[in-house]
Amino acid sequence: MFELMVKLKKDLVSVMQDEILCKKDKTTVGLDDAIFKKNVIRSIISMCPEIGKKPSNATDEDILKLLKRYINQQRERQLYVQKHLTEADVIDPGGREVGAQHLKKLVANKLVELGDSLTSPEIEIAKSYLPKQATEEEIITWIKRYLVLSQFKNKMQAMGPIMKHFKGADGNFVKGILLKM
Repeated sequence: MFELMVKLKKDLVSVMQDEILCKKDKTTVGLDDAIFKKNVIRSIISMCPEIGKKPSNATDEDILKLLKRYINQQRERQLYVQKHLTEADVIDPGGREVGAQHLKKLVANKLVELGDSLTSPEIEIAKSYLPKQATEEEIITWIKRYLVLSQFKNKMQAMGPIMKHFKGADGNFVKGILLKM
């Protein structure tokens, strides 16, 4: 089993024990956190069949994909929960519901507009399992040390090795760095 799945499973056991202790002691301190974390971990592990793998066979890269997918699903859910998208937004002037394509664009635009302000405890828990974002300086230093940009036909072709080395790096962030160089 890979490192990230081992961590998820250990954390699941730990939060389940915390939940049991809270219930046994009839205390609510930490109970909500334990339940949120338990539900997030279970949800992510249960998503493994979506990528055609058993949890025990999922690589760290598979788990990272599932974490990002889970975060995106939760962010979309928060659009409705926090009423950033309402019924009025999905009804066209003729009184009919907008099509799926239009709704997808509307959701994508709202997600970009709201950025990181759209969050929930579930999203924050899932984000805690993502690798930390490398800084611009770290990426530039690595590029200068290990890549020769002139060897690529186009600077953007260097994104592959960069993204592979800095797992979890935001593609748009790396693209912006390359465009500056």
